[in-house]
Amino acid sequence: MGMHWQRSVPSRQPGAAGDRGVEPLKHVIEEYRHRLRQVTCTCGWQGTSNEGDPTGWKAHLAQVRREQRQEGLKAP
Repeated sequence: MGMHWQRSVPSRQPGAAGDRGVEPLKHVIEEYRHRLRQVTCTCGWQGTSNEGDPTGWKAHLAQVRREQRQEGLKAP
């Protein structure tokens, strides 16, 4: 059967200036390996896309959001 992975192109380059200044890197799936259920994020993180995996893709996104909120609270 055809390809076993897909690669997406980020809509914005990291650090590209927008109307509100520099936007943070968006975490999106860069590569998906269907048979392995393995994903690679644009930040380099690799893990599983299995639902319910405490160390999987959804956990990665949740961790990133927590870190971004904490950084936002520290900003002057």
